[in-house]
Amino acid sequence: MSVHDAVHRGDVPPPIDLAGHMRELGRALLPAVIVAVLVGAGVFYLRSELTDKQYAASVIAEIEPAQSLVPGDAFIEQMRAPFVELATDRSVLDQVLTQVDSGLNAAELASSVELSPGTSPALLTVTVTTRSPELAADLARAMVSTMASTSTANAIRDSRERTDEAQSAIDAQQARVDALPADDPSRPASVSELAELRTRLSELEATAGGDRLVVLSNPDQSTTPVSPKPVSEALVAGLAALIVAAELIVLLRGRLGRKPSRSWARRVSRKYGAKFDPTASDTMPPAVAARIAALERGDRPVSRGARHAAPKGDNVIVLLVGEGAVTASTHDPDRTGERPRVTEEFGLSEQWWQHTDVGDVETVVVLVSTRGRDKKAATAALRQLDEFDIPVHLVLQSKNSTRRVEQTAQTIAPEGQRHAS
Repeated sequence: MSVHDAVHRGDVPPPIDLAGHMRELGRALLPAVIVAVLVGAGVFYLRSELTDKQYAASVIAEIEPAQSLVPGDAFIEQMRAPFVELATDRSVLDQVLTQVDSGLNAAELASSVELSPGTSPALLTVTVTTRSPELAADLARAMVSTMASTSTANAIRDSRERTDEAQSAIDAQQARVDALPADDPSRPASVSELAELRTRLSELEATAGGDRLVVLSNPDQSTTPVSPKPVSEALVAGLAALIVAAELIVLLRGRLGRKPSRSWARRVSRKYGAKFDPTASDTMPPAVAARIAALERGDRPVSRGARHAAPKGDNVIVLLVGEGAVTASTHDPDRTGERPRVTEEFGLSEQWWQHTDVGDVETVVVLVSTRGRDKKAATAALRQLDEFDIPVHLVLQSKNSTRRVEQTAQTIAPEGQRHAS
């Protein structure tokens, strides 16, 4: 694509200028660090001074199954599940609160209790977190004992119907055996069936209490608060604030500041169809520099459409120079006046089309500098150029761009002289 081709928006994704973005973040680092320090200090003060400290106490209990333990994760979770449900049961919580004067309600107590697996399948760790280590220990001890008694009572209640049915079957079978004569051939079978029923009843009575919860250790109290963690929370908040503040500063500088920036250049170039290479230096675009040299040699332009197929005058390249931007003449200073100058320089806010035939303009180069404060004028100029349907190049010069532009001019002029000779 030459400098005469129209700008096609959306054909090629704009390059990602990671290096430029990192430089912008670097320039925003100092205010972002200040914001991060303030946020971190605020979080530290809020969490250390204005937040109630929480302490934890843990009790290790063992589940003694009523039946033989069967290896397998499913069975182990099934064995723990009743006690996990009891820890959130309203009746259990109310019983604990009647035993311990904690000032909590059932919902608050439920949120402060945590059950976790122990080091073996039969172990269960009950942890209570509250405002003091002593209160946490009392609540953990009462919670385990209440869960154990409630589990036993529920198991006995659930098994009572089965034991009653088994006792009724035994009584009926006993009556049948008593009614049989001693020499009846069916009496031994009836007696054997009666013995089986009594064995089954004994098994039901043995497992009537269900799985038992036995305390293995006294409450293990924490001497330091488990919550809040002001140092770690402040570091995380400060890091998040640093990232967010740096990005917001870069964004706001690109949109609200008066000085042109790379983020602003990327945004307006995409919006108004200008060519901007964020990875290139702040010198004149090589394609434009080569075209200036060619025009100074007298080469005819390549047609870029019907409007410029038969130019009426000399072709020129318009340079719109912003505040702080630098440019250098690329024509031979010893050349006589047989050829007009191929570049015309104007300010960003000047009405250049009143001094130059728009049909003779091949390309417009908008030169702005990060030293200037004319971002608004540059945006208006790009918006206006978009309506002219003229190829536009946007060049953003840094604060030390003077030498670079002069070097570019020096390399272009000798090239044009060599071709002219």
